[in-house]
Amino acid sequence: MVRLLEAGLVRAIGTSNFKPAHLQRLFDLGLIPHVNQIQLDPYHLRNDLITFHQNKGIVTETWSPLGRASHMLTDPAITAIASQHGCTAAQVVLRWHTQHGFIPTPRSTNPQRMAENLNIFNISLSSEEMHILNGLDRPDPDMFDADVFGH
Repeated sequence: MVRLLEAGLVRAIGTSNFKPAHLQRLFDLGLIPHVNQIQLDPYHLRNDLITFHQNKGIVTETWSPLGRASHMLTDPAITAIASQHGCTAAQVVLRWHTQHGFIPTPRSTNPQRMAENLNIFNISLSSEEMHILNGLDRPDPDMFDADVFGH
């Protein structure tokens, strides 16, 4: 991948679900990923990983940004903020991602929902609203915890 990057055949190298120790191991080997895609949403705010990404200049891309089989989109705090802004709960959550500087990658095949997911830049969440959403963090002990390097 590094040779492809150096040859200009790819613009970035990315990883998926790498934790700080895994990423550090890549750095120690001289491999520098540009992006790490992780599960992250207001219910799963991965501060250790986000801090590592920020310190190393790694872009945080999020998979399942609207939650996986959760009730996040019916959460009273999220729906109250959505109501105040005249938008959907999904738009509030996606805006939370972008205001943090994350790249959310919601999955949908519904054209109306895809358009709705893109229409998040006409709202801005206040610092108080961001604080409320950050406070929804519910660490999940079953999240990805495998050591991808076998150590």
